[in-house]
Amino acid sequence: MDKQLQSLLPVTYYHCVFTLPPELNALVLANPHRLYPLLFDCAAQSLLAFGRNRLRGDLGITAVLHTWGQKLDFHPHLHCIVTGGALSLDGKRWRSPKQRKFLFPVRAVAALFRGKFLAGVGQLLDEQALHLSDPALQTPAARARWLGLLYRKAWVLYAKRPFGGPQQVLGYLANYTHRVALSNRRILAVDASQQTVTFAYRDYRHGSQLKPLTLSGLEFIRRFSLHILPAGLVRIRHYGILGNNRRKRAIEAVRAILKHRGRVVAVSSQSEADASMRCPSCGKAGLRLVAFTDAAGVLHLIAARPMPFDSS
Repeated sequence: MDKQLQSLLPVTYYHCVFTLPPELNALVLANPHRLYPLLFDCAAQSLLAFGRNRLRGDLGITAVLHTWGQKLDFHPHLHCIVTGGALSLDGKRWRSPKQRKFLFPVRAVAALFRGKFLAGVGQLLDEQALHLSDPALQTPAARARWLGLLYRKAWVLYAKRPFGGPQQVLGYLANYTHRVALSNRRILAVDASQQTVTFAYRDYRHGSQLKPLTLSGLEFIRRFSLHILPAGLVRIRHYGILGNNRRKRAIEAVRAILKHRGRVVAVSSQSEADASMRCPSCGKAGLRLVAFTDAAGVLHLIAARPMPFDSS
């Protein structure tokens, strides 16, 4: 938590979840050391590409790998915490999205992610670098048909609401990122005579109700083992301005830009403070602007000078 605190910025953060379709589960389970890194790289590069095209700069991304669902089933997905803005390529400007409800169109990002991931899988198949657990994928023609079906399928990219602020991001990083597939507090009972394990899960299809699920001991161990990662695999990775090779200088540059921006906005004279503003709704004079939040989510206190935009 202390380490991440050093990299937090006073901006809006967005939360995107990249999910692989279940048709890839068997291949991922057979090749986790190859396909988990591919998942990281394709998701991050998709977001970075949109950042450069739409914001003309580099985003900051923290990606966290999860492989489980509530019932311990195999559900590989990537949680990405993304800065609500990008540092210009020359390092002198911070560019925020024009709207704050979403960062980028999710369908467009999902389509780019799908293309990148399947292109990577296709290349690994051509290089014979993957273990094929399904005999139906042994021939090039069968693999081409299988990839074609995956290209036509709509992949899921879930964009959650923006975080409430940097402290909420910190709480997420400190708690949620280091979870395992099942914590001890969710285990409700272990029946030695029946050789069963009962644990609680949240049923999202029925109002997120907490329900018990009982599995045989063997099935419980099988499901839990699906989420043991290969030795040495890093499950929390950073990209863009949060990359280890540029984080320190990029964060310092962004903070300096935001601090200067806030200082410039706050400068005003007493004569300007006495000037009145007219309400665009009722027409009455006497409005005074005391603060505003910019597109980056930064609150600016104003010494009451008129602004060149509608503040209502």
